Amino acid sequence: MELLFPQPDLPPVVPDGIILLVGAADLPGQQRLLAALDRVLRAEPPAQARVKGGGLTSAAMTNCGQVGWWSDTKGYRYQPNCPGTGRPWPPIPTEFTELIQRLTMQSPWPDFCPDACLINYYGPGAKMGLHQDRDEKDFSQPIITVSLGDSADFLVGGMARRERPEVIKLGSGDVLLMGGASRMRFHGVRKIYPGTSPLEGVTGRYSLTFRKAL
Repeated sequence: MELLFPQPDLPPVVPDGIILLVGAADLPGQQRLLAALDRVLRAEPPAQARVKGGGLTSAAMTNCGQVGWWSDTKGYRYQPNCPGTGRPWPPIPTEFTELIQRLTMQSPWPDFCPDACLINYYGPGAKMGLHQDRDEKDFSQPIITVSLGDSADFLVGGMARRERPEVIKLGSGDVLLMGGASRMRFHGVRKIYPGTSPLEGVTGRYSLTFRKAL
């Protein structure tokens, strides 16, 4: 049946403990984040990491902060140095921390202070399987993801991998907070939508994932 009046797009219903902030960073704000991100990428370019089984991650990754998350055949962990260069990870740019402070001020986690930012780059066809973030020491702290570039289908599952996930479409400038009752939900990235980036010169999707690791 055709609707006589157009219906507004409603935000997706998300589980308790997840906060979706659509357009939390406007276009000028995204451009400032991108300029800061470019400094990090020049210092430590993204690279595919090796997983326990010996294969490579679909997304390329790098980090900034006191420690960075990495993976190889020995397992998953946070470490203070880039495995490729041995140098300390670049510091988290003030443009990043200012955004996080502003967004968490009225959240259930007003004192959240990340010491790690994992940066994943998803090129065309890249994805990430369902997983839990469980290498952090304090699960009472949230995981906060900022999206830049192409839109993506973000999957939010249950507390067991077998539970069917829901799909949340994330666009450039959107921010997702996962904490509380949803801190240990399985999640992943199903699909990238090429050509949807509003940022000039950016193809693919950058995911800036802020954590309290130590």
